Amino acid sequence: MKRACTLLLLLAACPSVRAADVEIYVTDYLAGQDVDVKPLGGTPSSTARIFAAPGEYEPFSFAVRPKERLPQTFITAGDLKGDAGTIPASAVRIASAEEFQGKGQQVLVDVGRPWDMPAWSKEQFWVTVKAPEGARPGTYRGAVSVTSEGRAVARLDVELEVLPVRLQEPPFALGYNYSSPKDPDRLARELADMREHGMTVVAPLYDFHLPIHDDDTSDLGSFIEAYKKAGYRQPLYFATPMNLTISGLTGYGPVDSKRFQQKYIEVMRKLWAEARGHGVPVFFSIGDEFTNKGIKGVEYAGKLARLTYEELPEIPVTSDINGYKELMAMAPYLNVAAFNNGWDGIDRHNEGRRLINRAVIEEVRQAGAVPWLVNAGAGRFPFGLFFWKMAKHGVRGKVEWYYCLGKSERGSLVRIEGGRIHPTVEYERSREGIDDLKYVCTLESTVARARAAGKAAPQVQAAEALLKRIADSIIDDWTAYAQGGERFPADGLDAMDPARAADIGRFNSVRRALAEAIIAVEKAM
Repeated sequence: MKRACTLLLLLAACPSVRAADVEIYVTDYLAGQDVDVKPLGGTPSSTARIFAAPGEYEPFSFAVRPKERLPQTFITAGDLKGDAGTIPASAVRIASAEEFQGKGQQVLVDVGRPWDMPAWSKEQFWVTVKAPEGARPGTYRGAVSVTSEGRAVARLDVELEVLPVRLQEPPFALGYNYSSPKDPDRLARELADMREHGMTVVAPLYDFHLPIHDDDTSDLGSFIEAYKKAGYRQPLYFATPMNLTISGLTGYGPVDSKRFQQKYIEVMRKLWAEARGHGVPVFFSIGDEFTNKGIKGVEYAGKLARLTYEELPEIPVTSDINGYKELMAMAPYLNVAAFNNGWDGIDRHNEGRRLINRAVIEEVRQAGAVPWLVNAGAGRFPFGLFFWKMAKHGVRGKVEWYYCLGKSERGSLVRIEGGRIHPTVEYERSREGIDDLKYVCTLESTVARARAAGKAAPQVQAAEALLKRIADSIIDDWTAYAQGGERFPADGLDAMDPARAADIGRFNSVRRALAEAIIAVEKAM
């Protein structure tokens, strides 16, 4: 009889045993979202602590590993509640990190229906919470629940602090290359998605018609109208004209031939007539990485830039540049010089010179062009605090490859499937970088207002010291990070509290210091 009672007690306790046999912990969303991902800060925690300003999207990631099979697994989020109100579960988006294009790139696919999890398997999930525009400051608590066959087996607590801060849009052009979907509804959705991810510019490149054999410029006109309607305010980076020298004018002769020049000027003027009729500043990209063709490509680049400068002075132009000599050949004739870190060229004519550094940026400005970055890296640091440091030297924009290339081909930062936009992890991290930029720009403008009003002197001094410490910790050369093993935040950066970094992440520790400085200055005013 005792045995039977013991067995019944064990069976009754089964759900709690199963719950204890499922590992669930917060991970570092800046680390690879794969089976090797470790707990954030090195210690497993079943509470995700995040903070956001009203209107801001804020992510966290977590891993689940059951020690026994979980049939019909599902994950849901509940409302986040606090004294300040309720943030509905609809503001919490849960996605699974799935392999995409290889090379460690993951796409985030919404959790849509139950699935079976084998024992000891590990899966990675990404949660994005939007603090509503009208959310009141305060702490909101809720949970993400894991169920198996409808029964709770694990829980991750969520704590969101809504800050008393209103973030400002950075005064820079930030965006991606883009292909025409040939569908107005899809175009509107995708432009809105980029805006929601912090983008302030779009660089249309492929599948936009060029009027080489006709006068049809409607693709450009329709796009500009959609661009305006979606709320973009930065000048449009029209990259499609580079296709004239890639393939569009093949057969028209060399760049210095009369036949080529006449057709090139004719097409550019047709496009410019369309561009100037919509009330949006537009500049044209005329070339694409001529360094790849060696020193002969550099010579071609210089001739093309000079031709455009002399014959089409009314058209603002740029070029996508990937080598030092190409940059120096074109910059004197460009309004905007857009470049990545560059390479030596197949014939090594650049002799080890790299481009994304303070010295070269200053050379570009001295040549008379405005520096932009192009194809210089997606992700949090490139779009965020590193860009901010380069902006201090004169960089004003950044365009990356590629929103969605073809049918979500390699290089795409989103996957589009059945009308759904599935973001990659790197796309989401890029938004986090732009949010970092929002925090630092908001602090700078708050400090400027306080100084102008003659108020909050101690808080202003502390904020300026914080900004200087962060700026001084960032090396003025992208090669240090891309090839030299440097990382940000650097160890020893005193804006990064080690205990806080272990709890919310290294980058978020720096962001939190910026947020607290904004609040301190605002409160003292």
